[in-house]
Amino acid sequence: MLALLALLVLLLLALVWLTQVREEFMDLPDLKTLPDPQKLLKEMRVLLDRYDRPEIWAEVTQRMDKDPGQLARMNLGIRN
Repeated sequence: MLALLALLVLLLLALVWLTQVREEFMDLPDLKTLPDPQKLLKEMRVLLDRYDRPEIWAEVTQRMDKDPGQLARMNLGIRN
């Protein structure tokens, strides 16, 4: 009976702790100020300029349907 009571108390404490953590998670800052769209578009353009190059896409399409063994042989320069 004492073990059951101790287990119940531990469960209650765990639930209190989980509720406290969840409430802290729910305290979000006010989102009244939106980020500057021009700044977001500029950052997106930088990412697109970095990755939207033909040599990157050619390498990606060359490797996209390979299994790990084929990729390893490609990286080691082994031709079969």
